[in-house]
Amino acid sequence: MSDNAEFPVDKPALLLTRPREQAEDFLESLAIPDRWAGKVCLSPLLEIRGLGVSIDANSVEGAIFSSRNGVLHGPAGQGRPAYCVGDTTAEAARQNGWQVRAVAQDADALVAALKARLPQMPLVHFSGQHRRGDIAERLAVRGAEVTVVPVYDQALLPLTREAQDLLTSGAAIVLPLFSPRTAQQFVTEAQETRHVRAIAMSDAVAVPLRERPFAALHVLEAPTGLMMKRAVEMLLSGDSLP
Repeated sequence: MSDNAEFPVDKPALLLTRPREQAEDFLESLAIPDRWAGKVCLSPLLEIRGLGVSIDANSVEGAIFSSRNGVLHGPAGQGRPAYCVGDTTAEAARQNGWQVRAVAQDADALVAALKARLPQMPLVHFSGQHRRGDIAERLAVRGAEVTVVPVYDQALLPLTREAQDLLTSGAAIVLPLFSPRTAQQFVTEAQETRHVRAIAMSDAVAVPLRERPFAALHVLEAPTGLMMKRAVEMLLSGDSLP
């Protein structure tokens, strides 16, 4: 085990468990105060792996994307309409040639928006192997034609030795968690959680976290990347969350 002096207890450490590229992007986006100078530990609990699905793009009239990974592993849009969950997903869709017609903050909001004005075309939901929200199923009840095509997998990974050492060091830790599956994997893997201030993207993300004792468990008022970014910045600055 590493010397615990490596993890100063007077400054909160930041533990990021997103897939590596997304964790690095999130870290780069943070406005971290110079006075913080704390430890950053990247320990991805998911690895995104494209499934190499062959897709006839000409057969796709419109798309649903519930994550940026669906866009990255799906076909180019060529100006066709797309309906997205999250601003990050929507921006990726635009960059990949899709005409974004609706952006919702979560799956429930997207389903509600599409039910209110049902697209007059068949849609393809380019998803991961593990998905939540039952978007296609709920829209089908209203008569929409939605086909689900998984284009990537989310393979589970263990916490790194560095992450476990950090968790058992006694240092205060700020831990943003973005998905229920990642939260469950963290709960399964973590040797210690009592010094962790966890920030859950939503109530669904918080559910598995309630199985373990945390220094604090915060749930965002709205499941957006911007709110998560601000919450992490506040905790690293020593501020309290409402």
